[in-house]
Amino acid sequence: MILKTALHDEHVKLGAKMVEFAGWDMPVMYTTVMDEHNATRTKAGLFDVSHMAEFRIKGPAADSFIRKMIPTKLDKIAPGKSMYSALCRDSGGVVDDIFVYMIGKNEYYMVSNAGTHEKDLSWLNEHLTAGVDIIDESSATAKLDLQGPASRGILSGIVDGSTLGRLARFGFDYFSFEGAKMMVAQSGYTGEFGYELYISNEYAPSLWGALIENGAAAGLKPAGLGARDTLRLESCLSLYGHELGDSISLIESGLKWLVSSEDEYIGKKALEKQANEGAARTIVVFEATDKGVPRDGYEVFRDSKKIGYVTSGTFSPTFRKGIGMALVESSSLSLGDTFSILIRDKHVGARVVKRPLYKYNG
Repeated sequence: MILKTALHDEHVKLGAKMVEFAGWDMPVMYTTVMDEHNATRTKAGLFDVSHMAEFRIKGPAADSFIRKMIPTKLDKIAPGKSMYSALCRDSGGVVDDIFVYMIGKNEYYMVSNAGTHEKDLSWLNEHLTAGVDIIDESSATAKLDLQGPASRGILSGIVDGSTLGRLARFGFDYFSFEGAKMMVAQSGYTGEFGYELYISNEYAPSLWGALIENGAAAGLKPAGLGARDTLRLESCLSLYGHELGDSISLIESGLKWLVSSEDEYIGKKALEKQANEGAARTIVVFEATDKGVPRDGYEVFRDSKKIGYVTSGTFSPTFRKGIGMALVESSSLSLGDTFSILIRDKHVGARVVKRPLYKYNG
């Protein structure tokens, strides 16, 4: 059975093209990917990402439990702050990448990917210790992402603007919407300034409608998964199953900065070994120098030798060229080096460039 978010009917009313994604019927676009991408970069885009998984983790031992589960220093955050991290295997491979919100002492909110919902919950429960409760709130929670330069002005028309203005990047707070409690985080997955909104399913259609109405004058457009992918790829943000996975570690993914904890966490020995000695593979960011659109899985060559494959690729609406990331043999490519990608039996030129292609516009 294909699942539907609380906003499914709203997408159908707007004429969205719906596709199956991670078991959910989701909007891939409403107009065109280019149109929705550019609207988010210059004005604002509104995304339904209610298919994501949300877990509340609390209890007297919740702090020590989180420290065991992630490789990132938990002391980086405090109540009202959040951070990006990952759940890792003993081998160093990634179970999933996650966002961790610190609600208070020994209470956390963890957000993970839709396609790994059950796997993540099983992993957490497998390592559960006394004094910790895990509450799966996914089925009752809607998540809307409001992204783009006009986001603050649009959201300020719906919630308390003064409190909203005090939110720092990766900070979050609670607001009231039609009497419902809504968590708002100043973060996103697009490279733009914006917010991630969490609210009970029953209020999601009303919130969606209010944002669409309030944002009309500012040029807000509803945006689908297609634009979400091109936006994150221009910003070189990793996608689980592409740049991260059970067989791709944080070190290989270029996310060594996430490995910062001094606590005893799952995967510590393997990750520290890779961090100190180097990994066999690494992610590079590239732009095409010839015409051609790279896609995930395409083979990468240098001097006629296959050295890896494209993990994510697309045509960039902002830079008007093919871009992507590739997992290649370590030391096979350096910044500025040229190589080729096999696209439909033709070798298309590409060059390694600095990460990210699109710098955060906050």
